[in-house]
Amino acid sequence: MHFTLGNHELEIIKTTRKGSIGLRVEPNRIALMVPKQLADAAITAFVESEQGWLLQQIEAHQSQMPKQLVMKSGHELLLFGDKVMFKEDHHTPVKKMHLTHDDTCITVFCKQSRVLKNERHHIYRHLVDFFHQQLIDHLTPQVTEWEKRIGVQTQSVQIKSYRSRWGSCYSDGRVQFNWKLVMAPKAVINYVVVHELCHLVHANHSAAFWNLVEQHCPDFETHKAWLKENGAALISFQAA
Repeated sequence: MHFTLGNHELEIIKTTRKGSIGLRVEPNRIALMVPKQLADAAITAFVESEQGWLLQQIEAHQSQMPKQLVMKSGHELLLFGDKVMFKEDHHTPVKKMHLTHDDTCITVFCKQSRVLKNERHHIYRHLVDFFHQQLIDHLTPQVTEWEKRIGVQTQSVQIKSYRSRWGSCYSDGRVQFNWKLVMAPKAVINYVVVHELCHLVHANHSAAFWNLVEQHCPDFETHKAWLKENGAALISFQAA
């Protein structure tokens, strides 16, 4: 089952999800994830009535990611899924290298009287430390809230650097998250939190595990798709 929306081809995929509809935008496919029990007539009515919203969401997804995520002055980065400009200020005298930020820009002030060896590394560390703190500030209340909802207890929450995963959960209650998650939308981060905490109930990826994830995060497939589509750009982030 397919629909044409503007210049986009929308594929309908029926899944075991209950009572919710999710949009998945990938480089080579745009799909609407619907409950398998939903009648074709109801799907058609939804697409026709929500065509404007669907087009808006598709275009937002496609324009969201900068082409390249690198630490280079004048390039865009992502903070909780929102684009922010990264700047290095080499003109304003400062006693010590430091970072400031607002909703649209992250700036590292670099001009010190003493020239630092390997300045690029110091700038990168300032940015990474900033990202670490932003992520832990977001995760701390989220983990506490989802512990209550899922009925589990963590022993510690740590921020780590991983090359191929977003989080880890251990049987002793330790939960770890990739610091590069800070570049993903908050809804995606919260899905990863739910995913990892559900492993404290089911230490596998069984049907029971995914049912528990869906119970607490009905749109998890949409968030998984976002990570599949954009995760490589986040993981490969580095200094230029």
